[in-house]
Amino acid sequence: MALAFAHTTAGYLGYQLVRPPGPHRPALLLAAVALANGADLDFLPGLVIGRAGAYHRGMTHTLAAVLAVGTAVALGAGLAGRRRAVLVRAAAWAAAVYASHLVLDYLTVDAVPPYGGRFLWPLSGAYYLAPTPVLDGVIIDSSGRAAFVASLLTPQALGVWGRELACLAATVALAHGLRREAPAGEVPEAS
Repeated sequence: MALAFAHTTAGYLGYQLVRPPGPHRPALLLAAVALANGADLDFLPGLVIGRAGAYHRGMTHTLAAVLAVGTAVALGAGLAGRRRAVLVRAAAWAAAVYASHLVLDYLTVDAVPPYGGRFLWPLSGAYYLAPTPVLDGVIIDSSGRAAFVASLLTPQALGVWGRELACLAATVALAHGLRREAPAGEVPEAS
């Protein structure tokens, strides 16, 4: 499974896609990162009962959840009195950022059966995994809380954390480099 830094990178890219010129929008950035990592909130009920993976890669890792997120954002925007065009864009953006989680999980090595995710549940119980995954996975021990934490701190897992953090840092640096803002009053030259 991809770890939080990989999903955060996707959320950051989603944020950069819609961020208007000017200063950062911390609330928008937080929303993007939360949406991109949101599917993994399914670990929480498992941690409460002492089996971290009991609900992982369940409902929250499906296209049905993507649609639910988009619908919830549309309803929220509608209740806030947003125009229809804004409502549709916000819902589509939120659904796409949430869906990035499923895409990254699809592209991640999975060494523990069942392999992949049931992304089309409840329409299909089939598991899907890229034929040639490109992201390193981490084997999670969900036998208990301590085992879960320990599995996130193995040398192999720390290597994955490090690579994902490096990717996040490079993405942020690249985005900032590409998005250099012209000083106030200046118009950037067309290329």
